[in-house]
Amino acid sequence: VNDQEVEKKTTDLEQAGLCRSNDPHIVALAQISNARLLYSNDDDLRQDFGNKQLIDRPRGKVYSTKRSNDFQESHRRLLNQRRLCIR
Repeated sequence: VNDQEVEKKTTDLEQAGLCRSNDPHIVALAQISNARLLYSNDDDLRQDFGNKQLIDRPRGKVYSTKRSNDFQESHRRLLNQRRLCIR
């Protein structure tokens, strides 16, 4: 992903004031790359990722150990998999 595109989108998001979190760069990266999977316990970032104005078409999916204690154990192998996307 082009760094300048992410920086520009981050600036646009900051100016629009739509992000609750202090992580507009993560939202910008998701928008540009179409990444739609977030693993985070940051409540504000999780809300941003679920905001249809920020992440849409397709919507984002958020995983958190705060919501489901069994997630950490049941998905550990998947999270440890580093080669999920083969180019």
